[in-house]
Parts: sequence; structure tokens; C-alpha cells
Amino acid sequence: MLLTMAEAAVLKRMSEQHGVISRRQALEDGVTDDQISRRLRTGRWVRAARGVYRHAVFPETPHSRLQVACLACGGLASHRSAAALHGIDGYKLDRIEVVVPWARRLTIKGVGLHRTTQMDLTKPVFRDGILCTGIGRTALDLAAVVSRKQVDYTIDAILRQGLLRLSDLYSVLVSHSRQGRTGCGPFRDALEERRGDDPVPLSSWSRMVSDLLVESGLDRPALEHRICDRSGGLVAQVDLAYPSHRVAIELDSKRWHLNSVSFERDPRRRNALTLAGWTVLTFTWSDYVDRSGQLCATVAGLLAPAERRAS
Repeated sequence: MLLTMAEAAVLKRMSEQHGVISRRQALEDGVTDDQISRRLRTGRWVRAARGVYRHAVFPETPHSRLQVACLACGGLASHRSAAALHGIDGYKLDRIEVVVPWARRLTIKGVGLHRTTQMDLTKPVFRDGILCTGIGRTALDLAAVVSRKQVDYTIDAILRQGLLRLSDLYSVLVSHSRQGRTGCGPFRDALEERRGDDPVPLSSWSRMVSDLLVESGLDRPALEHRICDRSGGLVAQVDLAYPSHRVAIELDSKRWHLNSVSFERDPRRRNALTLAGWTVLTFTWSDYVDRSGQLCATVAGLLAPAERRAS
């Protein structure tokens, strides 16, 4: 029996989604409401949730149940479900957890629903045919629902398996940090414990600050910018810079410098830059992790037109 284009498209989608499909998807593929009703009456399809159906030839599995939940509420697999999909050691698909936008209020039996105001930061990816939160966001979400010891195990697994770098996890923390955001506290503590053993290189930290500034709406600064005097002699090489505004940004901590000697020379470098007509902003690791909004606002204030700053 030859399949119509619509039937072939629906079967293809269902095979890619662990045997399930939403009404909206079926209609998009060309199936009519009457055809959906007929499939349900004849038992070819089984109603898995409101507006979501499973083909009878596909068995119900943990993956299909998770897919049903995601389609039924328009969310992403998250928390422990997403950790299992990503293959993070210590997690298996033995519970259904989905994240949805904060304004979406609903309940689905057997599904752990998490509401968030930071849906735009989830960085969704497909894993095993199911759309879920990115690894970094998954790790942060887990910190809100598992024990501190489990947070440590999770971060160890992510680093050991090469899924993300420590600098990547710090970037996730900074992008999500806000007062009252659950999970940030234990996540930050777990990362800080690892910083001494596996420090983020200065170049990586510069890139992290650069990304933070861009995400706040500013232009990307120049990295490792060389500043010369009128005769062409090198005054200093700064971590980040906005040359057209003559604004230099230095990232300041002994932990991030090669040695204590270079750390002691920094004040003299800053004085030379000031004499050369540059404004030098200095930020610490704590500024980046705990006061990222203030860091961005400070840089933005200097880059604003002079008349705006005066007002």
C-alpha cells in the first residue's frame, strides 16, 4: 500500500520522536483532524496526553514518555532528564522533568515541571531525538534539585567526560546569576573549590569577560591590545580594550598572572596608560562572578557619549 506524502511525513516524524507526535505537528505534515480522529478510533494511534499521540506499533518507553511530556507542555527536557540524555555519569532516565516559560501554568501527572524566567538562556539541543537544555544550563538546574555532594559529582563528571570546560561552567553561572535564582549558590561554591586545582587561564578569562560584555549589548572589545606611545614604543599590552574610546580593561588577580613580579608591576603600567591618555578599568574575579551587571554598567558608562555621561 502506497503512503501519501502526508502519511509518510507523519511516520517519519514519529519514528524520529520515539513514536509520538503532537496534533500541531500532524496538521503541519498534512494530516487532517478527521484523519487523526479515525486513527484514534481504529487504535492505530493512542492518545498519550492532551494533543499528543503515540503510534500503536511503538512501545511506550522512558524516552517516549519524556517526549510526550515535552510536546504536551511545549517545554524542554531538563534537570535529571536532560542529564540522562546528555549521558552525564550518575544519571539515568528514571524520571520526567521538563522546563517551561514562567507564565505557563499547567500540571501533567507524573511530570516534574519547572518554570523559568530564563528560557532564553537554555541553549536547547537535540539528544536522542528529544529537545533538552544545554549541558551548562542542565548542570546549573541540577544544582537546584540535588544535594551538594551530587553537584560535585556532576561537575566532576562533566569535566572528566570532556563535555565542558571549567571556564564554560563559569560563563553559565555568570549569565544566569541574579538574586533569588535557585542553584547559583551551590553551583558557585562547587566551581570555586575547583578553581585552585584547575585554574582558568588568563586568556580564557579575558574571553569570558569579552563574551559577557557582548551579551550585555556592548561591542566586542579587542583582546590583548598593544598600546604604543607616539614614537611607537610599547606602553603596555592590556587584557581588553576599546581603542576608539581609549578605554583599557585589566583583569586583576595574582591567581591570573604568571607570577608575583608581574602583579607588582601592574600599578606602574596603569600609571603609564593614564599618562598616555587612556582610562583604565580594573576588575577582579569576584567582579566577574558576583557583580557582572555592575561590571557591564561601568564599561557601558565610559563608552557612552560624553554629553550623556555629563547628564
